[in-house]
Amino acid sequence: MVQQKFLIIGAGIAGISISEALVSQGHSVKMIDNGKNRSSIVAAGMINPIVFRRMTKSWRVDEFLPFAEEFYATLGEKCGHQFMHSITIRRLFSSEQERDFWLSKQELEEFSKYLTKVSSDDLSYAKATNLFGSGRVKNSSFIATQSFLEETKKWLSTVLEMVKQEFDYEKVDPENGTYEEESFDSIIFCEGVEVRNNPWFGAIPINPTKGEILTVTSETLPENESLNRKCFVLPSGNKTFKIGSTYVWNTCNDTTTAEGREEICDHLSHLTSARYKIIDQTAGIRPTTLDRRPIMGRHETYPKLVVYNGLGAKGYLLAPLLGKELADYLLHSIPLDKEIRYSRLQK
Repeated sequence: MVQQKFLIIGAGIAGISISEALVSQGHSVKMIDNGKNRSSIVAAGMINPIVFRRMTKSWRVDEFLPFAEEFYATLGEKCGHQFMHSITIRRLFSSEQERDFWLSKQELEEFSKYLTKVSSDDLSYAKATNLFGSGRVKNSSFIATQSFLEETKKWLSTVLEMVKQEFDYEKVDPENGTYEEESFDSIIFCEGVEVRNNPWFGAIPINPTKGEILTVTSETLPENESLNRKCFVLPSGNKTFKIGSTYVWNTCNDTTTAEGREEICDHLSHLTSARYKIIDQTAGIRPTTLDRRPIMGRHETYPKLVVYNGLGAKGYLLAPLLGKELADYLLHSIPLDKEIRYSRLQK
């Protein structure tokens, strides 16, 4: 095997996943990060195999989920931390129609891994506002995002060159794949919404989507499962909970707002009458796309430049396998899924 050399820009979940995939195959990686993560670190890290709005399975979840479980377990062993935590998601149905959708889907073999059959206890669940019954999602979990990012960066610094600084586009020779006159087989941009400043990939249709999350304490909210309707309630231990999230399109302003707090509190009031106290509020910017698919691949003119972006709200589910698929594409010319190829934007 001929060792290749890669430069990765950005140390969020995208940058970490492709770095791990390349390092694990014996290649040299240098990572540059400015320390201003605007998405991965503020995300709740929920891994939900079901899309409730349409009551469908999440895109390619049968492939993404088992790979993610192994990925987080393996990295957890290397870092000495547990990052992935199983938790049941309880969906409080918003209508009779939604309940009927669930009841029909739960009988299908393809949903058997993800939907628990509704019981009489689910229909009469009393720890939240329950007008139409509830259902429980199986094989759901969450990532301890702050711990994950902090500890994996520490581990990565032992197996690759980690540089904390602003990346200077003017120091790139795109044709020869050099940065500050250092040569690389590929320069991979994992910049999230900051890609809008990229002179080569800045035109890709990334929609910066702001999301705000509250952290609250409560003596009465259930700590054994995550409640979901209009918002999510994610137990964090010691009677603390993350509540979210808002969606504000086409903005890169990541300051918290009174409007965001009021919206979350209003949504929570439809889910539960439990008393709570707000102790923190955070905001982040998700890199989303109109077709809800990531954007990955080589630049059409400068093939040594590569983009890995658009993971959106499901980044912690998608990134582990997509990082491997991008590595296989760069190292072994294995084609990317046609739904995520950067070339689809050139049509």
